Amino acid sequence: MKYDSGHFEGGYRLMHIHRTKRDLFLVQAVLVLVFAAYLVYAGGGFSAKPFYLGIDSFLYFVLIMALLMMVEAYVFTVLEMRFVKSASAKFIITQRAFRSALAWTLVWVVVLMVFALPFVPEAVQDATRSRGELVAGPSDAPGQFELFNTDLFGLTEVSTINVRAQEAVEVFVLTEHNYLLFKDDGMDMLALYRVNVNDHLAAPDLTIDFPDMPRGRFYVLFYSVSGGPVEVEYTIEHEIANSLMDYMPLMAIAFIAVNGVAAGYMLLLNRQNRQGIYR
Repeated sequence: MKYDSGHFEGGYRLMHIHRTKRDLFLVQAVLVLVFAAYLVYAGGGFSAKPFYLGIDSFLYFVLIMALLMMVEAYVFTVLEMRFVKSASAKFIITQRAFRSALAWTLVWVVVLMVFALPFVPEAVQDATRSRGELVAGPSDAPGQFELFNTDLFGLTEVSTINVRAQEAVEVFVLTEHNYLLFKDDGMDMLALYRVNVNDHLAAPDLTIDFPDMPRGRFYVLFYSVSGGPVEVEYTIEHEIANSLMDYMPLMAIAFIAVNGVAAGYMLLLNRQNRQGIYR
């Protein structure tokens, strides 16, 4: 019995390419999980009570690794093409690769639009806006409410607190730690630890630019300047987290470029192999 050494060698190399691809992706997937978990832990991006899993703590690293693995997948496809003998098999491989690259290009175009077009952040702001009312009181009995500065996954964060009062009121924003530590020491002591150092007097309107701080619980206190009860309305505005706005457009452009180039190249190879089938 005779064997075609060229076909046998090509088949062996294909098996080797597939095995190398599988092992490499498996190792990289494990590395992504391990380092992502470490980044979340080291950056304080996880807490069980209250629950918090800050996606921005590890998403950038995960996306870089995903981009690298995507490039490797296209490189392995090109290597595989070198040892496939059948023009029809090459046609099918390049067709699948082209469709996959085109689909991923469209997905990341949508992601880029989400973060680049101005109406999307405005839609997020409208959807997450919350309003409330309370009564500001004297220095020993202020009106107050509590809030977390980000959502459970760190995708949105508080940007501003807008206050409108019937009379002049002072508004203090304190971290949970400082509030619990000094709440029994009176208004003057709490004033020393408010995070809104400059903007704290609503007479009658006030806009507080919320500071960029790690996720936590904050207490917002309302003190009547006159000492009598004062009705207050407030609006809490949210926005897409600054960290996501910083790197997601750039990552989207990188994914579009890689998949766009791959789609164009695979389409070219696909047409060449189509001609080979019907030649």
